[in-house]
Amino acid sequence: MPAVSAIIQHGNIPSSTLLNESNETTPDVLVTSLSINATRETKEYKAAGGYVFAVEERNPIINFSFEGWISVKDGLADEHPGTAIVSLANWTESTFGFDPSDGTTIFRNPVRTETIDEMAKITFDAVNYPFVA
Repeated sequence: MPAVSAIIQHGNIPSSTLLNESNETTPDVLVTSLSINATRETKEYKAAGGYVFAVEERNPIINFSFEGWISVKDGLADEHPGTAIVSLANWTESTFGFDPSDGTTIFRNPVRTETIDEMAKITFDAVNYPFVA
């Protein structure tokens, strides 16, 4: 008799490209969703007539917003806000023109949620500043 399986699937389940953080062997966050936002600050120059005649796009940053289940209270699941993140499993190649090897990525806004019915959840942001050494 075969061993009991934790999950039995029927049909074509859509696959996801999300990876668990921070390592594949013993991930501390089982990622359920990820949102990526790249932005710049806009500086507008206005003429005396009140219309914009020139625009500068400054300070490029890319922000990753993660949500997931905490499998091990270590690594990103228990990181101190403001610390640098060396790498993200979900950011290994250029995204919106941002390269993961450029600048510094900062861990921000961690929120842990626990209930009696579910595993603990975490949400957090990772913000990359490409010109910060």
